[in-house]
Order: sequence, then C-alpha cells, then structure tokens
Amino acid sequence: MKPATDFPLPLRLKGQKRAFETLNLGGNIMRTAILGALALTLMAGATLANEPYLPRSEKSLQRLDTNKDGRIERDEIKPRMAKRFAVVDANGDKNVTVAEIDAMLQKRLEARRTRMLELMDSNKDGSITTAEFNRVADSMFDKADTDHNGGVDLAELKGFRRAEWRKAFLGQPAQ
Repeated sequence: MKPATDFPLPLRLKGQKRAFETLNLGGNIMRTAILGALALTLMAGATLANEPYLPRSEKSLQRLDTNKDGRIERDEIKPRMAKRFAVVDANGDKNVTVAEIDAMLQKRLEARRTRMLELMDSNKDGSITTAEFNRVADSMFDKADTDHNGGVDLAELKGFRRAEWRKAFLGQPAQ
C-alpha cells in the first residue's frame, strides 16, 4: 500500500488500541503520535468553546474556585457560563438561535483558518504543503524535546508552551 501523505493519520479500528499509524516518517511511532497530537492542538477547541462544561483539569478547577475551598460551587460557575452564553447571544435577547450559533462558529473557523495559514503557509500561496506542515510539526517537537533525546515524555509535554513556541517560530517578540 502506497501512503498518500507524510502525515500521521488517526486510526480508530474496532478492537485495536493503536491511535496513529506511521506513514513515511522513518517508522518512529512514538514521534509520529506526538507530532500528530501536537498538530491537533492547532485545530482543537473552537467548536466547544461556548457549550456548558465542567472543568476536568486541576488548573481549570482552581481558576473557577473563587473562594479557594477546593471545589466549585454552583454560584462560582454561573458567571462563567453566563459569559459563554452572552458570546453566542449576539443580539442580547437571552435566546440563542441557530443563526447566532452558525455565525459564531463561522467567525471562529475563519479566525482559525487565518492563524493556521499564518503559521504554516510559509510561502503565502494560500495552501499548506506536506513540507510546510512537517516544518511546523518538527519545530514543535524539537522545542518540546527539551532533553534532546529524540522523544517527548509527559513532563516535557506539560512544560511545552505552545504560545511561546508560536511567537518564536513566527519571529515575534516575547511578551
């Protein structure tokens, strides 16, 4: 079978536990899986940004726990949810229509497309080649691999700061 791309492809077959299949990347499955996961962070989040949710990380819980008692009470989370609702309720009538949801999603999709092209389309021709994509993915991997051993462990992933990397990658000054 001849691979169509040099990208790690998500593979979810019933009964199998592998998350990625390596294609044309030297057979290093761990590196490919990590590159794929890092690349997916470039695209994640926009569609769920305004749906109600409860935090799943310690950092999110601490941010919402305004009285610092180690738990979130209904009164602590309501203001956050009200803000999320207001972002979608463009006309402020306390009702969110399908048109308002579509408009919010379209706006975010356009912003994400602009960010992706800014980051990856190095020759500014309006498309992202495999080489351009791999250049970004390799740069992310190299930045995350702080001990330069050719692999990224959980501690390195937790220490990876995408926003800082992105500014450096684009040649923007750090704040």
